[in-house]
Amino acid sequence: MRDGTNTRKRLERCALSLFVKKGVAATTIKDIANKAGVAEGTLYRHYESKDELAQHLFSSAYEEVSLQLKNIAQTHPTFEEKIKAMVHFFCEKYDEDPILFNYLLLAQHNQLKIIHEKEVSAHEFLVVIFNEAFRKKELAKQDPQFCAAIVMGIVLQAAISRVYGRINRSMMEDVDALIKAILGALYS
Repeated sequence: MRDGTNTRKRLERCALSLFVKKGVAATTIKDIANKAGVAEGTLYRHYESKDELAQHLFSSAYEEVSLQLKNIAQTHPTFEEKIKAMVHFFCEKYDEDPILFNYLLLAQHNQLKIIHEKEVSAHEFLVVIFNEAFRKKELAKQDPQFCAAIVMGIVLQAAISRVYGRINRSMMEDVDALIKAILGALYS
């Protein structure tokens, strides 16, 4: 009996690459199958549709990132340590798998609506961290939604600039500058 795990992983990587390059809507099952070197029917043995594949890729990666962020929040005692660790984590993971993170960035507007309502978004997670920092007096009281937008905006715009080839160095090369920009904006 053949193990379909390798085929499934190859289909997923090929789909990610195509989804980032062409978009989910413009990518066909045939495109994915051709890139993976399999028959179109092979994809249907693993997923009911291209949309199911796109949703699976997004939700599994999104859930993994959420778990890591929760772990960081629990293992770093101060607000600043949490922010530094989260930015470091994102930059490191982006550099390890830019195709996956580019997909998360580009597909988030369509895919976030399918994430389970109980799943906390990164933005909402940051709001919780800010409210905790305000309660502990680690940071002057501000609008937590706006503070979360500052963090997300700085980090995500740096990543999006890489998606479009405006910045060609690794995220880790900019991790200290990103942290400094975030903390500077929050403490000003």
